[in-house]
Amino acid sequence: MTIRNTPHTRRSSFLRRAKWIATIMAASMALAGCTNAVSETATSSSAETAPVISGDICADYSGKTIGVVHLTSADENEGTLVAALRQASEKAGLNWTFIESDSQGSAAKSQQAISAYVNQGVDAIILMVVSARDVQSQLQDAAAAGIPVFGQWSFSALDPLINSDYTVPMGMEAADLATYMYSDLYLQHPEGDIEVALVNSSADIFGPRVQIVRSLAELYPRIKIVDSADIDFTDLNGSTTRIAEAFMSKHPDLKAIWNIYPVSVTAAAQAVIAAGKAKDIAVYGPVAQSVGIAALADPENPFKAMPWMDFDYESFKTVESILGKFAGLEANRLEAFEDPAPMKLFTKETAYQLNGEGVASGIGWTQNQGAWKDPMVKSWGASFPCS
Repeated sequence: MTIRNTPHTRRSSFLRRAKWIATIMAASMALAGCTNAVSETATSSSAETAPVISGDICADYSGKTIGVVHLTSADENEGTLVAALRQASEKAGLNWTFIESDSQGSAAKSQQAISAYVNQGVDAIILMVVSARDVQSQLQDAAAAGIPVFGQWSFSALDPLINSDYTVPMGMEAADLATYMYSDLYLQHPEGDIEVALVNSSADIFGPRVQIVRSLAELYPRIKIVDSADIDFTDLNGSTTRIAEAFMSKHPDLKAIWNIYPVSVTAAAQAVIAAGKAKDIAVYGPVAQSVGIAALADPENPFKAMPWMDFDYESFKTVESILGKFAGLEANRLEAFEDPAPMKLFTKETAYQLNGEGVASGIGWTQNQGAWKDPMVKSWGASFPCS
C-alpha cells in the first residue's frame, strides 16, 4: 500500500468560528455486520525506520508474521494504520512482518485472504475495516489452527472469534461530526429550513453513523434530511459523484451533503465545485485522508469539517493487544470505551494542525506529536516479560 505524504497546511482565518455542542454517544457494537470486502492481493509496504526501544519484552514474541486483511486500498487511512503497526513493532524491537491483502470491497476476497493466511500459518490476523460477519467460516478455521484474530475498524468487537478490536467507537466520532454540522448550519442559515442529503451506505457496520446523524437531526427542528443514497464500494469516487449530482439536481435548495465514508468526502466536494455551488452547499465527513486535509485547508473548497482519530495510537494499542494474547493474558474487549483513543474534530480554522507531525505515515494528526509512543513501548517490557 502506498503511503503518501501530505504537504503541511496553514491556518485559514477568514471563516468565522461556529459554536458546537460536544455530544458523546456510545454506540453498541454487537457482532458487526459487514461491508463489501476486497480482492486478495498480497502486498507489503515499508514503514519509516524508528529507533528501537529494547526493554524486557520476551524474545519469544519477536519475529512474528501478522496477516492484515484490508477492505480496500482505496482508503489511505488503512495504509496509515499499517504504517503505525510497523513503527510500533520496530520501536519495540519485535521485528514483526506484516503481510497485506487488499479485498477491493469483496467479501469473497476477504474470505480467500484469511484462508491463505491460515494455510500459511501466520502468527496473528488483523481484520482492517472487514467485519467478522462476512468471514465467520474462515475465522473458525483460524481458531482451529490456533491463530488469534484482531480487529481494526472491524466493527465486530463482541464477536467471540475476534480476540479484541481497539477502535474509536463509531458512535462517538459520528456524534461529534453531526452535532458540529447541524450547529454550523444553524449559524450559517439563521432562518428557514435547512436541507441536508446523505451520501450513505447500507452496510450494517456503518449503522451507528447513520443512526446518529438521523437521530440528532431531530434535535434541530429546521434540519430536514431530504435524500439519501448508498455508495458502491467497487466504484467509490464514481458512485459518490453521481449521487451528489443527483442530490443537487433534485434539491435546488440543498445546503449540505453529509458523507458516511472517508473516500466519498472529497468526491462529493468536487461534484459541488463542478456544479458551481461551492458557496451554497457545505460538505462534511469523516477522516478524509490527505486529499481531504488539502480540501479542508482550501478556503474555496466546500468541505467544512471532519473528525480525525489518532490512528497511530490505535495501532500501537493493537500491537499491545497482540502481545497480550501471546503472553496468555485475557483481552479487555471494552478497552476502547474505557480508555478510548484520542480524537479531534478539525475545521477550516484548525486544518493546519493536520500536519503529520509524529505520525508514522506522515499523514494527519496524532496527540502531542506522538510524544506518547516511547513511554507506551517502554511499558511493554514490564507487561510482557518471559514467564
